[in-house]
Amino acid sequence: MGTERAVPRELIAALLAEGAQVVPGPPALPVPPGAAEDVIAVARRVALNGLPSGRWRPVSSPGLLELAAAMVVDEHPSAPGWSAQERERFTTWVAVLIEHRGEDGVQDLVRALNEERDAA
Repeated sequence: MGTERAVPRELIAALLAEGAQVVPGPPALPVPPGAAEDVIAVARRVALNGLPSGRWRPVSSPGLLELAAAMVVDEHPSAPGWSAQERERFTTWVAVLIEHRGEDGVQDLVRALNEERDAA
């Protein structure tokens, strides 16, 4: 692993170690509500779209899964109504996005989810 990837991973690890304070109020991800299967399908498409053929691999860091859950999945307006398995599947695809494309991947996901709403 190169130094350029080590610094963000160390920052993420430090943030996770501190723990996040739960703030009351509505979820903060600026996307429309959606069925879990639809949201998961969009996340999967966006994650795989940005990867060169044959480069996909499972997420290697449990901390990255926690980050994806806390910063994206838990902030989706429909997530409270999803099953644990649906949340886990969405978390996995979001973690793939973060691992391979960082914040740009998350922003691509937000755009894609909003485009799905606009197309409907």
